[in-house]
Order: sequence, then structure tokens, then C-alpha cells
Amino acid sequence: MTDPFSTPEGLMPFDLPILYAHAAVEWGSALLTPLAGSAATAVAIVLATLGVRLLLLPLTFRQIAVERRRAALAPRVQKLRDRHADDPLRALTEVSALYRDEGVGTLTTMGPLVLQAPFFLTLFSLFRLPTVGGAPNGLLGHELGGVPLGDHWLDGSLLGVHSVVFVVLFGLFLVLATVGARRLRRLGQPAWLGFAPYVSVVFAITVPLAAVLYLLTSTLWTTLENAVLRDRLRRT
Repeated sequence: MTDPFSTPEGLMPFDLPILYAHAAVEWGSALLTPLAGSAATAVAIVLATLGVRLLLLPLTFRQIAVERRRAALAPRVQKLRDRHADDPLRALTEVSALYRDEGVGTLTTMGPLVLQAPFFLTLFSLFRLPTVGGAPNGLLGHELGGVPLGDHWLDGSLLGVHSVVFVVLFGLFLVLATVGARRLRRLGQPAWLGFAPYVSVVFAITVPLAAVLYLLTSTLWTTLENAVLRDRLRRT
């Protein structure tokens, strides 16, 4: 029996993530086919995304702890800004130094986002490449609602099922983005920051359907994470 995770000879090191991702998605799709039918690969992508976010949960708790410590530093930050009100650059430097000394710099809050990037980029590449490991990439033909997972929004008819599937997903994105924007306003964030959640909606228009599923699932996780963890812990 052929090992789906075997490595073809002559494969370059940077091809390995794509190869193993291809094997993993195919394995998950085969496992889920009796339950999900033709949507098995799409379901496998959703479950894999949830698995990635679950693995990153310890980093999320650390991120929340850092955010609470930053909030506790707010009075000191305000004093620094008041002291250097006539020199915004100096104020920014002093505040950054305070955050760095207290171990709550910006980079410490970006762990989950940074570590998700390789998973997303691998999935994005997997559903763009015509071949994987020297063989045709069969995953490109796997479908959700009759739409190939390798398709982009503009690849099909704007009046048929193809468009309906994408419009439904984009609609869900808009709902989640609106929830995120309202949360930012409720937290007193600058008005311009309220547009940040909508960036993912615009980005989703440019990527294959498989990547849209990843982004939508991850965004839904973040929305629930904010409601169940961040906001609740912020009130305690």
C-alpha cells in the first residue's frame, strides 16, 4: 500500500509543506467522505483550521494576559504622553520603551497571527498549484456546493451557483466583520481602526475558495474567542 505521506525523490525542501498538506487534506477528505459526501474536503479544511486555532490557544491566553498588563499600565502611559505632549515622537519612544521593559511590546501580542501565517500560505499555495510532488493536484477539483475549491470568485458565472456559494461566504464574512468593528468601537478604539475587520473581507475576494474557508473559520473562531475569553476576562 502506498504511503500518502512518503516523499518523492528530488523534491526540494520548500516543497515539503505543500506535499504533506496535500497528503493530510486527502486523508482527511477520504475519512470524512462517508459523512460529508462531496463537501468532505471543505469540511476537512474547516476542521484543520479549528485544529490550528486550538493548538494556538495557549498563546492566546498569553496574549490576553499581556493585554491586561498593558491596560494596567494605562495611567503611566498617559503620564508619559502628557509629559511629552509637545514632542509626539519622544512620547512614542518613551511609551514603547515602557512596554518593552514591562514585557508587553507589540510583538508579544502578535503570536497567534504570526504563527497562523505559514498554515494559511501553505493552504493558499496548495489550491493554486496544478501539480504537487510531480503529480496532478487532484484537490483542485474537489468541490463545495458544486464549486471547485481552487476557484476564485471571478472564475465562474456571476449569476449561477458558483456566485451564490461565494456570496454566501462573503455575507458571513461581512456579519463577522461588523461584529468585530462594533466591538472595537465599544472598546473606545480610534474610528479608523473600525475598518480593520473589513480588510479580511476584501482579501477573501482575491483567494481560492479553500483559502476563503480557512479565513472565514479562523475569523469565526476569533469572534467567539473575543466574546467568550477576552471580553469576559477584561471585566474580571
